[in-house]
Amino acid sequence: MSLGQKVKRRILGCRICIPALFTAAIAIAAIALGVATDDMVTALGALLLIPSAVLLFAIGLRRENTALSERRTN
Repeated sequence: MSLGQKVKRRILGCRICIPALFTAAIAIAAIALGVATDDMVTALGALLLIPSAVLLFAIGLRRENTALSERRTN
Protein backbone atom coordinates (compact mmCIF):
# COMPACT_ATOMS: atom_id res chain seq x y z
CA MET A 1 0.00 0.00 0.00
CA SER A 2 1.42 3.39 -0.96
CA LEU A 3 1.94 6.23 1.48
CA GLY A 4 -0.88 8.26 -0.07
CA GLN A 5 -3.32 5.40 0.39
CA LYS A 6 -2.24 4.89 4.00
CA VAL A 7 -2.70 8.57 4.83
CA LYS A 8 -6.07 8.64 3.06
CA ARG A 9 -7.22 5.54 4.95
CA ARG A 10 -6.09 6.94 8.32
CA ILE A 11 -7.77 10.32 7.78
CA LEU A 12 -11.02 8.98 6.38
CA GLY A 13 -11.13 6.27 9.05
CA CYS A 14 -11.02 8.90 11.76
CA ARG A 15 -14.44 10.31 12.63
CA ILE A 16 -13.13 13.64 13.91
CA CYS A 17 -10.78 14.10 10.94
CA ILE A 18 -13.66 14.46 8.48
CA PRO A 19 -15.00 17.65 10.14
CA ALA A 20 -11.40 18.87 10.42
CA LEU A 21 -10.94 18.35 6.69
CA PHE A 22 -14.21 20.19 6.04
CA THR A 23 -13.12 23.07 8.29
CA ALA A 24 -9.74 23.29 6.58
CA ALA A 25 -11.40 23.33 3.14
CA ILE A 26 -13.74 26.15 4.18
CA ALA A 27 -10.81 28.13 5.62
CA ILE A 28 -8.75 27.74 2.45
CA ALA A 29 -11.69 28.70 0.24
CA ALA A 30 -12.48 31.75 2.37
CA ILE A 31 -8.85 32.87 2.39
CA ALA A 32 -8.67 32.48 -1.39
CA LEU A 33 -11.93 34.40 -1.82
CA GLY A 34 -10.76 37.18 0.48
CA VAL A 35 -7.44 37.54 -1.30
CA ALA A 36 -9.05 37.36 -4.76
CA THR A 37 -11.57 40.10 -3.94
CA ASP A 38 -9.13 42.25 -1.92
CA ASP A 39 -11.24 41.71 1.20
CA MET A 40 -8.66 41.37 3.95
CA VAL A 41 -11.31 41.10 6.68
CA THR A 42 -12.61 37.88 5.12
CA ALA A 43 -9.11 36.50 4.58
CA LEU A 44 -7.95 37.30 8.10
CA GLY A 45 -11.21 36.06 9.61
CA ALA A 46 -10.81 32.76 7.79
CA LEU A 47 -7.35 32.39 9.30
CA LEU A 48 -9.10 31.90 12.64
CA LEU A 49 -10.51 28.59 11.36
CA ILE A 50 -7.09 27.06 10.75
CA PRO A 51 -6.18 26.44 14.44
CA SER A 52 -9.56 24.72 14.92
CA ALA A 53 -8.88 22.40 12.01
CA VAL A 54 -5.37 21.63 13.27
CA LEU A 55 -6.68 20.84 16.76
CA LEU A 56 -9.39 18.58 15.36
CA PHE A 57 -6.80 16.71 13.28
CA ALA A 58 -4.51 16.35 16.31
CA ILE A 59 -7.27 15.09 18.59
CA GLY A 60 -8.60 12.71 15.98
CA LEU A 61 -5.24 11.24 15.08
CA ARG A 62 -4.29 10.88 18.75
CA ARG A 63 -7.49 8.92 19.37
CA GLU A 64 -6.82 6.82 16.29
CA ASN A 65 -3.23 6.10 17.42
CA THR A 66 -4.48 5.14 20.87
CA ALA A 67 -7.05 2.80 19.39
CA LEU A 68 -4.45 1.23 17.09
CA SER A 69 -2.00 0.63 19.94
CA GLU A 70 -4.73 -0.93 22.09
CA ARG A 71 -5.67 -3.27 19.22
CA ARG A 72 -2.04 -4.36 18.88
CA THR A 73 -1.63 -5.19 22.56
CA ASN A 74 -4.83 -7.22 22.76
